[in-house]
Amino acid sequence: MDNTYSDVVTRFLRADERLVLSDEKEMPLVIEADKSTDVNFLKKFLSANSAPVVNDIAKYGAVLLRGFDIATDEDFEQVVLSIQGFQGISDAFMSEEGRIHVDGLKYVLHTNAVYKTGGTLYLGGFHTENYYSADVPGYISFCCLKPSETGGETGIINTKKLYGDFNNALKEKLEKNTFFVCKWLVTEVAERYNLSTETVEKKCKEFDLPIVGNGNDKFVLMYKPSVFENPVTNEKSLQINLLEIPTLNLELSRCFINDYNGTTWFWHRFVWRLPSSVFNALAMIYMSFSSFFYSPKDSLKILFTKINVYRASTKKNNFPSFNDVKVGSCFSKDDISQLAKSMRKHYSSCLWRKGDILLVDNKQVMHAGMPGSGSRVVRAMICNPIEMKYSHIEPGYLTCRYRTTTIGERMKLHRSIGQ
Repeated sequence: MDNTYSDVVTRFLRADERLVLSDEKEMPLVIEADKSTDVNFLKKFLSANSAPVVNDIAKYGAVLLRGFDIATDEDFEQVVLSIQGFQGISDAFMSEEGRIHVDGLKYVLHTNAVYKTGGTLYLGGFHTENYYSADVPGYISFCCLKPSETGGETGIINTKKLYGDFNNALKEKLEKNTFFVCKWLVTEVAERYNLSTETVEKKCKEFDLPIVGNGNDKFVLMYKPSVFENPVTNEKSLQINLLEIPTLNLELSRCFINDYNGTTWFWHRFVWRLPSSVFNALAMIYMSFSSFFYSPKDSLKILFTKINVYRASTKKNNFPSFNDVKVGSCFSKDDISQLAKSMRKHYSSCLWRKGDILLVDNKQVMHAGMPGSGSRVVRAMICNPIEMKYSHIEPGYLTCRYRTTTIGERMKLHRSIGQ
């Protein structure tokens, strides 16, 4: 391809840089060091070429910065924020357990500080970032500070191409309505942000987050669209967490198992052949033990919160009914089988090298930590919160625009200036 930038090499990945080959040949676009590997050069390059880099992220779905001397979390943060128009997100509303900042930095995050998210026996879990938070980023970036000994790459799939493979009936279902994602006790949100329940309810109503229930059993509900229109390309993409389709990982293992041959992958293949109920139980046990040993206090707090949520949800006389239809209900058995095949067809990844930075368009690309072994260190940053509404009366199709701040940041700001 033509080298469209000066002083760097622009290309696509070679076959020897991928563990799994597919029909996807042009994601990610690689911008590789040439005349200089210096971090300051890279920051100046990205600042001067921000508009074409952002356009290339939209065009290809992801851009890989390779061969530069990225050695620290601080390097990662500074490089990403040197792209003009990239706005870091410091707090996503009700973010997942383990999604914490690194070494006091404002924007760099552990992919998960509680349990390992790549380089394990696990295959699956593809998702667009922050599906279970109200604050969805337009972009997510990853930085590899230490690659796995075997595998452990970050798999990416262009959901524009997945959506294009769907039949018209499935597209119509997804675009017609938003779907229920999750709920939080108002008291849980108030405790997280150290606010009164009255303040939490007020802020949630400002952002169109519905509230149901009575007294201490009030819940914040969240519904989401499943289809996004990219503001740069004006093309439609699927925007969900595929864990909403419980049987998909089993179908995925069938599609990917032949890509993991040899004795190196024996135990991976063994686990993937287990019944899905057994595999899911093992995964739950692993995450529960990891959570407990990482922080017994926080683990018990999460357990008690789940118990309180269950108790409040089962108070039929006091708790009103609400639309709890989830997006997984749209997919038939045949749809799931075809989706898994489409994911394998459009799958892309590169074997991590130390210092790699992967810039991903979260509006049209989903990701997952892939199987492998050996310790690895991969950091994350999320940027540019998307303007959304969260009630069940909204359509399932969203034309993306950005907010200047997140709901999580507004909650923290309200706490700092007083209730």
